[in-house]
Amino acid sequence: MVNKMDVKHYIQENWKNTIRTSAQADNSFMKLPKPYTVPCAKTLFTNFFYWDTYFANLGLMLDGMEEQAKNNLDDMAFFIKALGFVPNADHLITRTQPPLFTRGVYDYYMHTQDKQVIYTYVDMIRKEFSFFENDRMTEIGLNAYKNDETNRGKLWYYDEFNRRLGYTEDEKRIEKFALTDHLLAIAESGWDFNPRFSVEGNRFASQEFAHLDLNCLLFDAEQKLAYMLSEIGEESEAAQWRKKAQQRAELINRYMLDPQTGLYFDYNYKRNCLSKTLSAAAFYPYAFGISKDDKGAKETLRRLALEYGISACEYRGEDATYFQWDYPSMWPSNMYFAYVAMKNLGLQDEAKWVKNAYMGTVKRVFARTGDLWEKYDAKLGDVSVTSEYDTPAMMGWTAGVYRYMQEN
Repeated sequence: MVNKMDVKHYIQENWKNTIRTSAQADNSFMKLPKPYTVPCAKTLFTNFFYWDTYFANLGLMLDGMEEQAKNNLDDMAFFIKALGFVPNADHLITRTQPPLFTRGVYDYYMHTQDKQVIYTYVDMIRKEFSFFENDRMTEIGLNAYKNDETNRGKLWYYDEFNRRLGYTEDEKRIEKFALTDHLLAIAESGWDFNPRFSVEGNRFASQEFAHLDLNCLLFDAEQKLAYMLSEIGEESEAAQWRKKAQQRAELINRYMLDPQTGLYFDYNYKRNCLSKTLSAAAFYPYAFGISKDDKGAKETLRRLALEYGISACEYRGEDATYFQWDYPSMWPSNMYFAYVAMKNLGLQDEAKWVKNAYMGTVKRVFARTGDLWEKYDAKLGDVSVTSEYDTPAMMGWTAGVYRYMQEN
């Protein structure tokens, strides 16, 4: 049966079904002060999740739900005040996720043009930065995802990840806490799971790496905090944050830019080498202005583009193990950053291709299923099928990115 409802209308009608309160959450470790937006209107992901909420806010603001977008920011600020960071979710509080709070505040300020927005959140922006500088720093001056799980929790996760992933014999020989630290850091990245940190004997050696996406997001946050501080007359501090951003960009280009290919990769600072896996995180330097190399951006797109969208990671042959943040999965967050990258570089044809690929796939699958989905198969143009868990129907970032592309 073909669903003839317009996707935009479906999204606008269903935002209200994604709003929850802490009174409705029976597994939350922290009660949030404001109603919050959950990724799934129906099942599975019906808690507050950090980076999903950023993308939902893009759509909420476009669809006249500014009050709910502010509620979401208020809840993030509540977490930062209490914990020093925004957790992965309200029931997963021993790790964070990609830090998009500053960008979310900036977006909301640009939408409202109300400087009170900056005054309201600037202290919590600074506090989240402090967490990353103190708890997520590496010896080379770049940041890395980690975790703060208890040893008891790590033992549970060790068995759970084995169930989801199936450890190799080499991985089974790695000390349990050490392997789990690697895996929980990948969970903190939001890309759980992916092949970006594979080394001999361990497909998940994330703690050997400084992570490309994290450092690009922190660069963007430093730039946006500097802008907002200038807007409220704090030019001296703004200059300090601009300098931090410049220094970070220099380190990203020193360590993470491959001089042979001109492309960006995660950097293994323990072994002094780049990751072997090209991923959609390679769009981030172009999305945030770290690089203006349109040749590199085009080549990244060429290597990751499939018929119906952008693969999370590059194809590595028939014998490779493929995870859910991997070939050929198309994730809305990756499509968003790829689209922003192409727009920022003035690559209008490429930006149009990204937009049409994403929106076209969402529309076709919606017409057939009546739902939006967490991720899609960029090779087949259908709902993504992965072994880690069944792909759920989702509003969240799928809806937010769709509306953003539709209006930009």
